[in-house]
Amino acid sequence: MNILIVTPYFPPQTGGVATFLDSLQRFLRQQGHSVYVLLPGSSHDITPRASTTDAIEHEFYMRVPFVPGVILKGILAFFLFCPVTILRLSRFLEENAIDLVLLEYPLPYMFYFTVLQKLRNVKIIVGIHGDDVLSLHLAPKHEQWVVKHLIRDANWVLAHSASLLSQIRDRVPQLNGNHSYIPYGIEAEPLRVLAQYPKNAFSLTSHPYVLTVAKLYERKGLDVLLQAIQKLGAMVQAHRFVIVGDGPEEHSLKQLASRLGIEELVIFTGELQKPEIAQLLQNCEFFVLPSRSEPFGITLLEAMTFGKAIIATKVGGIPEFVIDGHNGVLIPPDDSTALAEQIRRVMNDRELRARIGKNGLMVVEEKYDYTVLIRRYEELFSRILDS
Repeated sequence: MNILIVTPYFPPQTGGVATFLDSLQRFLRQQGHSVYVLLPGSSHDITPRASTTDAIEHEFYMRVPFVPGVILKGILAFFLFCPVTILRLSRFLEENAIDLVLLEYPLPYMFYFTVLQKLRNVKIIVGIHGDDVLSLHLAPKHEQWVVKHLIRDANWVLAHSASLLSQIRDRVPQLNGNHSYIPYGIEAEPLRVLAQYPKNAFSLTSHPYVLTVAKLYERKGLDVLLQAIQKLGAMVQAHRFVIVGDGPEEHSLKQLASRLGIEELVIFTGELQKPEIAQLLQNCEFFVLPSRSEPFGITLLEAMTFGKAIIATKVGGIPEFVIDGHNGVLIPPDDSTALAEQIRRVMNDRELRARIGKNGLMVVEEKYDYTVLIRRYEELFSRILDS
């Protein structure tokens, strides 16, 4: 198969979508498929992009008809360049004999591929990751209309949890029957190897620490974690809570930590690269993800890969792979008291941490390693091409 992945997220960007797509393209290529990645850029030609991975990357400027602040100018430029854009994309598909286009995290500029779907014999899969649909109601009406048509017109819609797929059905009326879900996976052994680099060990604190890796968004529930830390009081004075990630809530979360009197217990690292995150995962006591909503929770798989116990909320796709008391501890969202109680319990029970961590590692290696999952992607892609 010759596959084109069109996405706004790819390394060196961090986050679940970028990590997933990098792993997917690598494992598909290892299976003998040709995979190309197309990202938005400033070039008016489809131009090769320097890659931080082993991927074949290109960038291309794909206009949308409505540009805030310059509406008339934007519409005129769109209609002027639209035929040229379609022609260049069509030529790229032809030159690389593309069979299948994956529109990952659908955005309005991707509508060109709906046109190409009708002009060329190419199949379209729309990959949904969470905020692309769950926050779509916040976008302007015309953008909502374009994205919903992208989803409806696709040959297949692919989500990454049963929970997310159900929410897609609710938010995109008249969705055709060609949809399914395949969970995110993890490159277990490469991630563990990554923890050995750079050679100089990465360290933030000499204290034992609890780790959270998440974008600093309101839906990640990090304010609940800070409140739980305050409730734990003196028993966690010897520990630190490391929060890895950046985002719009960074300033308000730091202010909250100060108001709660726990700023010395909490370390905000900002965004880190994979080797540093892998080292932090390897050396943490256990992992906490207190999300209010979570389409899947790939960072939980990463923690489980290192045999770490996890505490997470019973939301979204998390209960689909975390069984309370077996390979994790599940709590209600927005409940700082319950979170504090479970942090205390896990922190004080070494045997519990070891058992949950061992079971989590087993779950990852049996069900969520890409060496296993890639077969499901290949089977789906082949079925779509044969239909």
